[in-house]
Amino acid sequence: MKTVPARAFALVILALAVPTVARAQASAATPAPVWAAALDSAMRAEMSRTLTPGAQIAVVVDGKLAYTRGYGVADIESGRVVTDRTLFRVGSVTKMITAATLTQLAADGKLDLQAPISTYVPELAGKRVGAVTSHQLLTHTAGWVDNAVAYGRMGEGALGEVMRVVNDTLFFTEPGRVISYSNPGYSMAGYVAEMAAKQRFGTTVDQLVLRNMGMPHATFRPLEALTYDFSQGHVGAPGTRGTIVRPFTENTAQWTAGFLFASAGELARFTIALMAGGMLDGRRVLAEEAVRRMTTGHQAIPGSTTVRYGYGLNIGVVGAERVWQHGGAINGFDAQVTMFPDRKLAVIVIDNRGGAPMQGLIDLVAQRAGGIAPAKPPALPPERDASAAERAQLVGTYSQGGTTLTLAERNGALRFLQGTQDLPVRLVGDERIVVIDSPTEKDTLLLVRSPGGRVEFLHSRLRALARQP
Repeated sequence: MKTVPARAFALVILALAVPTVARAQASAATPAPVWAAALDSAMRAEMSRTLTPGAQIAVVVDGKLAYTRGYGVADIESGRVVTDRTLFRVGSVTKMITAATLTQLAADGKLDLQAPISTYVPELAGKRVGAVTSHQLLTHTAGWVDNAVAYGRMGEGALGEVMRVVNDTLFFTEPGRVISYSNPGYSMAGYVAEMAAKQRFGTTVDQLVLRNMGMPHATFRPLEALTYDFSQGHVGAPGTRGTIVRPFTENTAQWTAGFLFASAGELARFTIALMAGGMLDGRRVLAEEAVRRMTTGHQAIPGSTTVRYGYGLNIGVVGAERVWQHGGAINGFDAQVTMFPDRKLAVIVIDNRGGAPMQGLIDLVAQRAGGIAPAKPPALPPERDASAAERAQLVGTYSQGGTTLTLAERNGALRFLQGTQDLPVRLVGDERIVVIDSPTEKDTLLLVRSPGGRVEFLHSRLRALARQP
């Protein structure tokens, strides 16, 4: 069932039956952590379960890189082994790097995050789209639609060529009404940074974040990444060997939303700096103000009382632990970055089979290296039929961009209508509905209400559909 636009980028799947393991970064003189063998075993099991060709992991303990390793192969055709230095595309994990760039520019006095973006992109002056702020773009509250375009223009001028000519059709609702994930919003944020810094975004992010943090190979530039050890992305149906993604995914106009190349070890350096308030290797690499802005939970997320969205990060509490987290997906790749800032503990997992992220590894490391027990998901009320009054509140059409669905009433029951689908709907508590695809498959939609109680949005996977008049 497709209720909202797909994840940050189109997800595709592939596999390799038997992973191999590359060397750990630590030298022979440095003993592996006591939990390393269990982690390696769990990684191999996950790669076998998901038929993933290659993966990488990095673990930060007490603010220091404790373990990093590559597993499997970088592409199934050549059999090149993944090492701890292999570059992967990291999808929307990119957003934390973009957010760090904008917040550092703000700390340097070059960018006002609360100013209309037309201040920096004069071509947007006089348009509604030019009145939103960088803060709204970074928190996904600009009211803009989402799209994820894997292929598009190339050349570093493409970001400006596309962003200068956007128009008010980007809106699906008014700014500030609801959080709704928007890749175009982060693309525009990157262009604002480019204009504020008066140089290309790729150069700005290199200077302010990547090279400043000692990440020598991380890059947005594919022609640079391809001169290093890099991984291909892989696609295919579940349970199949799959193939390499061809042509290689590239759209410079959406670089800043999800196209970074990096290794897990390099991303570990970023997490170390963030958890240390912007300090790394005894020097300041990110302004304290920039870190504070990134890691403040600015925007409530429907369905959660413990997680809010910061700038390029989910900021929350799991059990008794503060957690900063963001995931990413782009054709042929998945990535996950999770930080426990009070413990100075971080786990970074990247793989080259899109749509089949590794499971259980973060909990394993958190428990073995930090003594953090996995949190139990909150108990939800049982499913129930909607009353006549509740059906009346929900019936209507909801849309964002090209995605539209209808909740209808038939024979005293709610139905979900989209395309050829006609599915039953039940309520869970007062703020959730479940759409029943089959006896074993269900999708949950969250209800976002106005202050007066009217259902104004349906929310799923951090994306909103607006109720139509």
